[in-house]
Amino acid sequence: MLGQVDDSIDLSDAFTSSLRHSKPAESQVTYSGFYRFLGFVRAQNEVFPNNSGKTTVISVGDFFREPMLKLRLNGLTQERISWGVDFMVNSIYKGPAAERMLPLDLELGLNFRSTFKTSHGLFTVRSGGVSWYRQSRLTVWGNQTFNRSSIYHRRPQTPMGRYSSDRYAQFYEKGLIEQGERYGSRAFQGLFLSAQKLPLGFSAKGVIGKSNFNRSFPPTNDNFTGCFQIGKKVFGNGRIAYNFLKSSGDIDSVSVLNRKYSIHSLEFRRKWDSFSIEFEGGLGEYESPDFDLGMGEAITLKLKTSTRWPLILQAYRISPQFVNVTGNMLNTSVMEVFPDVAGVGATIRSPYKSPMVGMGFPTNNRQGISMYADLDLGKLKINGGIGIYTEIDTSSSDLSYIHNVNGETISRMYIFQQAWGPYNALNTTYRRTFEEVSIQTSNANGMADFKKYFNAAEVQMKYSDDLFGKKYHIFTLTRINACRDDFRWVPELNLNSILTQMSQEIDFSLQLTKNVIAVASYGIERVIGNDQTDLGDSYAPSPTNVFFDWIGYEKRVENNYARNQRNRLFGLGIDYQISSNVGFFLRHNLYRFYDPNFIENHLEGTETMLELKVTF
Repeated sequence: MLGQVDDSIDLSDAFTSSLRHSKPAESQVTYSGFYRFLGFVRAQNEVFPNNSGKTTVISVGDFFREPMLKLRLNGLTQERISWGVDFMVNSIYKGPAAERMLPLDLELGLNFRSTFKTSHGLFTVRSGGVSWYRQSRLTVWGNQTFNRSSIYHRRPQTPMGRYSSDRYAQFYEKGLIEQGERYGSRAFQGLFLSAQKLPLGFSAKGVIGKSNFNRSFPPTNDNFTGCFQIGKKVFGNGRIAYNFLKSSGDIDSVSVLNRKYSIHSLEFRRKWDSFSIEFEGGLGEYESPDFDLGMGEAITLKLKTSTRWPLILQAYRISPQFVNVTGNMLNTSVMEVFPDVAGVGATIRSPYKSPMVGMGFPTNNRQGISMYADLDLGKLKINGGIGIYTEIDTSSSDLSYIHNVNGETISRMYIFQQAWGPYNALNTTYRRTFEEVSIQTSNANGMADFKKYFNAAEVQMKYSDDLFGKKYHIFTLTRINACRDDFRWVPELNLNSILTQMSQEIDFSLQLTKNVIAVASYGIERVIGNDQTDLGDSYAPSPTNVFFDWIGYEKRVENNYARNQRNRLFGLGIDYQISSNVGFFLRHNLYRFYDPNFIENHLEGTETMLELKVTF
């Protein structure tokens, strides 16, 4: 992945959502935390016919289940045993409705942790509420692609630096910005164990507990997810590891029937002077009353040169029998693995129906290869790449794609919902929106009668200079995805492709003073389908190239009745660092979600968000 963090570094402590302060040395207790207030106003000029998003919304918070207040206490006993407790409280400004007045419970977060340092190693135990954990890409891992996203949007976990400009300078120099402890990890609730610095270079870690990714039905029944890793240092800076994961959940009220899957994998990574290698291979098995898929293989490989302009080659193959919803992959072969529990299933469900995704998103029932490079040309930094992927076996006669522009805006309108909107095609997850598209060519079983081929291309440019003595940064991100029924080396931007998605995002920051940054963002997205996809309800077709149609260049104008989405976002904002631990952030967005061929697909309005964050 472009600009991806070095996986050999343990980020569990490096990424935190607050600055850490401590009492004087004679005290054995330290504390840290944050308070975050978010005022939110939305005013819509155009809404869906069923008014799913409402015309006007005034609220505190954006309704995602995230703490408004977090307090972390750490201590050290006389026996040199460290301990810690996390306390988290959700928004207290959501009104008197009964469902918003629930008492604090472990689901919100009361976590305990303790560390024991001995002559044999460093041992850590964690338990309580929700904690974040990662292990390996094929077992437990969250996606890490923030180098290829807009830096304009803020998230609750986004920390504050010493100055407002630190966030943009870090993104320009390193292509990586802190996103809190969730970054690259998955949520679990249970008992976490870790053993580091063991004799002979060994290490181990694991968790026994539960996750939302395999909930039982009914939800009152038990479900189980357990995993562990045993690693060892080899060949100097190299490392090998064995990983295991097992997950099961009941699907009946008497705990007789259940669905379960297990994974075994081996990892190897090492860095030489001129290049580095990361490899993981594994076997997985999924079983339920309706499916007995047998064993399936999964292989991921990444090679990276250590030259001035690094070149990265990444390849993977994940069979349809290899099913996992906690790893760094999207599951497309078994729908039932997603929990069908009200208020839970939609919160974690990822694009399922043949997702058309960018680089860095492995998918099962797919194999492919990608190549990308980083170029440093002084003040101008460029990273880009191209990927080619194909299905291993035929799949459902559908496609899905993640909205790059306005995806976060739409996700706030109807959070964690499936099949909504005027055409029941929108699905919202955590700060993302994906859409499903039907393909008209299918067999009697609802499967496509051809294998799908996917192309992806991405280019990011970053530039920094001074304007009248004021530092500024410009970030541009271009993304192209295409799906076809035959092989092509590069994406083709015409109606020969079943579905094409193109997006362009431009972010700008200007340092007005040492503590004040003015920011702006513009994004545009085009999604175009051919006549193999579902058609709209407009009586007349629309041009797929608005510019050529506007200037009257008819030879280059194609018209279609299928998807022809034209989405845009324009935003302005201010980042004001009041002090080293108090920040004020304002964002005002104008958005439009529009498709002339699907008449009722029209949203237009403004969003204003005021964030006050205090760390301590």
